[in-house]
Amino acid sequence: MKKRTLAIISIGQTPCVREHDDMLTRLPDDIVIRQYGALDDLTPEVVLRDYAPKEGDEVLVSGMRGGLRVRLAGHKIVPLLQQRILEAEKDGVDAILLQCTGEFPHFEHHVPLILPQQILNTTAAQLADGGRVAIILPDPDQVEDGIRRWKAAGVDPIVVSSYPAMDAIDHLREVAASLKNSGALFVCFDCMGFTQQMKTVVEQESGLPVLQPRTLVCAVAAELLSTLERTRP
Repeated sequence: MKKRTLAIISIGQTPCVREHDDMLTRLPDDIVIRQYGALDDLTPEVVLRDYAPKEGDEVLVSGMRGGLRVRLAGHKIVPLLQQRILEAEKDGVDAILLQCTGEFPHFEHHVPLILPQQILNTTAAQLADGGRVAIILPDPDQVEDGIRRWKAAGVDPIVVSSYPAMDAIDHLREVAASLKNSGALFVCFDCMGFTQQMKTVVEQESGLPVLQPRTLVCAVAAELLSTLERTRP
C-alpha cells in the first residue's frame, strides 16, 4: 500500500494532533502525518513578549506545551509558518495542512497547501446561499474582524465567541443556546481548536447543524492523498 505524507502545521507548538484526536477520523491509514509548530523553537517568555498582538493586529489564538494559551499577532506568525512550510517540503511531504482558520497572505509552496479559511468560507457560503450563518470564534477581540471577513466571503454572519477548551465548555453551552432562535441556518466554528465533542454540545444546545473546519479540511486531505477504497461496513 502506497503511503503519502501530510504535514500538519500549527500556529502554536507540536503536537498538533494526538493519537485519539478527532482530526484523525478523516485521515485514512495510508496517510502518514508529520507535525510542525510555528512556535516550536520559542519559549513562552519570548512568545508573550514578541508575538502578542497590538491594537489593530489580527488576533490569533493557540497553545503551547504545558497548556499555556497565547494570543498572537497574525502578521508576526507568517514568517514562522513560511519557514515550517519550506522545512516540511524539504522533509519530502506530499501535501501541507495549515492548522488555523486565520487569514494569511500568499505562502511560497511547491506541494498542495490546504488553507482552512478558504475552504470553510466557500463551503459555508454555498450551503447558506444568502441565509444567515452563526459563526463561533475563540476570542471576543476577533468578533469585529470576523464580521468583516465573513461578509467579504458572501456570508450574512451572526458572530459570537467562546474559547475551544473543555474547561470553558459551560460558556460554549450558553453561547450555543443563545443561537437557538437566531435565524441562522447552521453554526460554523471559525477555529481549528473546536472538537467533535464541542460540536455535539453546540448541536444539542442550539438545535442547529454545525460545520467543523478540522474535520472538513481533513476530508479534503484524504481525497487528495489517500488511495484506499472506502466501503460501508
